[in-house]
Amino acid sequence: MMRHLIRRVLAVLFYLVVLLLVIFHQNMLAMYGMAVGMLLEALVMLRAKG
Repeated sequence: MMRHLIRRVLAVLFYLVVLLLVIFHQNMLAMYGMAVGMLLEALVMLRAKG
């Protein structure tokens, strides 16, 4: 239970940073961040299923 909460909080903070990058017109860094976030999410889901 605690692991899931920590993971969700980290995900929210990560995407908050991505949003701030977009707001400050750092679009390329934001795109890299989104790609890393999606990859991490897919890896977590893969681990959870396997």
